[in-house]
Amino acid sequence: MHARLPLNALRVFEACARHGSFLKASEELAITPGAVSRQIKALETELSLRLFDRLNRAVRLTEAGVRLATGARQGFTTLQAAVDAARSRRDAPLVVSVLHSVAARWLVPRLHRFQERHPEAQILVDASDAPADLARDGVDIAIRLGRGPYPNLHVTRLFDVVLFPVCSPLLIAESGPFEHPDDLARATLLRESRLVPDEPTWPEWLARAGATPGVVDPEKGPQFSNTYLSIEAALAGRGVALAERAMVLEDLAAGRLVAPFGYRLETAIAFWALSLPEKADQPSIRRFRTWLMDQAAADGLPRLS
Repeated sequence: MHARLPLNALRVFEACARHGSFLKASEELAITPGAVSRQIKALETELSLRLFDRLNRAVRLTEAGVRLATGARQGFTTLQAAVDAARSRRDAPLVVSVLHSVAARWLVPRLHRFQERHPEAQILVDASDAPADLARDGVDIAIRLGRGPYPNLHVTRLFDVVLFPVCSPLLIAESGPFEHPDDLARATLLRESRLVPDEPTWPEWLARAGATPGVVDPEKGPQFSNTYLSIEAALAGRGVALAERAMVLEDLAAGRLVAPFGYRLETAIAFWALSLPEKADQPSIRRFRTWLMDQAAADGLPRLS
């Protein structure tokens, strides 16, 4: 028979290791900092190991603590998956964590198609630009932007990012025509302030499109925290946004936006559907993931690799 596992202490330890702070762990677990310290001390005593180095205003895992933290997190993830599988999920919605811009400009406008095909399905769309902890947050599928890989997750590449400038026809009438990239010197460039690693920006597009160095100032103009806001500004005629095709499909088709240049910048980043490996083959998750891929293909969105 296995020795009794100190599950309460391990849960407290895992939270402390994840936050690097006894105080933050106490806030997450809704217990006092003193109770956290006692649980950690009791666990160290039981294991005859020092798990944390106590610094002036922080704690740091020891080598033994790092090993235990890795195992504890994997264990709790597996345990949560087993509990989820055992619990009836008939009435539980499929939780889809998705970037704000993707939710507003691509997923939500198409979601009715999935619901029409699967009227019994319940979907909870959780818009967030923060890194997703699928196990902790109970997320079934996360749609994220990046280069990959995503270790320890089931990964499906949905479509690759291709960037090009877009603006309102009103801006063309006021400041155009925009026939050469140098003509953007007459326009306001709308920029994003929060980018994933390797995400191209205006300087790269201008250089690749053949703009004359120094003619267009790519650092001048308002900044926005996400793509949705920069595209909204472009729709209002406030400038030119560097947009990803999926985010502007309907606006281009309806003529609310135009793409004045033919050059499209192919990138090394993509949108991905991420799931925990132990949950990836659940019918509801597999069905939604397949629909996402079908929708991307129907929209003609590229998968360059």
